[in-house]
Amino acid sequence: LLNGFQLTQTIRKSEPFRKLPVILITSNDDERSRERGLEAGASAYMTKGSFDQSVLLNLIDQLI
Repeated sequence: LLNGFQLTQTIRKSEPFRKLPVILITSNDDERSRERGLEAGASAYMTKGSFDQSVLLNLIDQLI
């Protein structure tokens, strides 16, 4: 099994999916986890604790 960070890294290494937008939505709310997600190649990082559907929809609009 892969966690979200590992899956994002795998996507970024795959030629057909390299530019696929990836939004990580996680319960990890600390700054180090956010940095790890972005370093892994995530296009955006959101936390479940502050989840807002309109923010997610805006992110999707920006990324596609």
